Amino acid sequence: MPSRSTPDTVPAAHQSHIGPLLVAALATFSFVCMDAVIKLMAARYGALQLSFFRFAGGSVFALSLWAWQRSKLPVRAAWRLHIVRSLFLLVSLVGYFHALTLLPLAQTVTISYLAPIFVSVLAVPFLNERPSGSIWLALTLGLAGIVISVLPELHGGSTGVSTARLVGMASAAVAALSFACVMLLARRQSNRDSVWTILLLQTVLPMLLLAAPAAWTWNPVPANDVLLILLAGGLGTLGLLSLTHALTHLEASRVAPLEYSSFVWAAGLGYLLFDEVPTLATAVSAALIVAGCLMLLRR
Repeated sequence: MPSRSTPDTVPAAHQSHIGPLLVAALATFSFVCMDAVIKLMAARYGALQLSFFRFAGGSVFALSLWAWQRSKLPVRAAWRLHIVRSLFLLVSLVGYFHALTLLPLAQTVTISYLAPIFVSVLAVPFLNERPSGSIWLALTLGLAGIVISVLPELHGGSTGVSTARLVGMASAAVAALSFACVMLLARRQSNRDSVWTILLLQTVLPMLLLAAPAAWTWNPVPANDVLLILLAGGLGTLGLLSLTHALTHLEASRVAPLEYSSFVWAAGLGYLLFDEVPTLATAVSAALIVAGCLMLLRR
């Protein structure tokens, strides 16, 4: 929804952006934690089954929240847009989880930062947004951080980059483009449907679409993994809910660069859970990314 303003609330207009930005940051943190949980299971399952786990676990929470709120389902004309968004979300998650099985967590997250760049560029023709100079500067700093982080991997020493890593990078890039489309569609839908309805459909529809493909490559699920599946679903639900809320209050081009902050969380979780030690390039990259995020606090 557009933010409400009255003559006596104009001085607080800038402050009104802080809340949605913090909610967007919460979405980013939730998604990285979900990625870490998925990576914990990556050695046992393929990308299709991991993606199904994420949506199946998320459906438990999405259905419960929708039953509590009883928000209206979209009219028939709006279903097409929801299905298209679900397909983009599906491609994004499968591609991203496939990259997680081939790349370190921090590197996968780094390549996913192409999404904010895609969003800010595509928001101009598709949403008629006009990003401010500070947003373009934030994107530039973030892109510089990505290049610094990925460049050592592209050189890859005397043996070069392995085929698996190249496939992982390409998979993460395709996932980023698909997720940019998800964010743009979310912005367009934000004034049409309730956040609870959007959450329900963007969780249940992808689960149904994935059911048959996931069954084709299904591996048995031990009882211990059920809790991880529910945890991943809960974190993904919190992330989507927070992201959708932020996109109803701010332009997509302003929300998108906050995704860069996830690099810091990914580096920390990668070290704690997977013994992935951040390099000097990682530290420099993180510094540029954080600087880009701070630029978003300026009007």
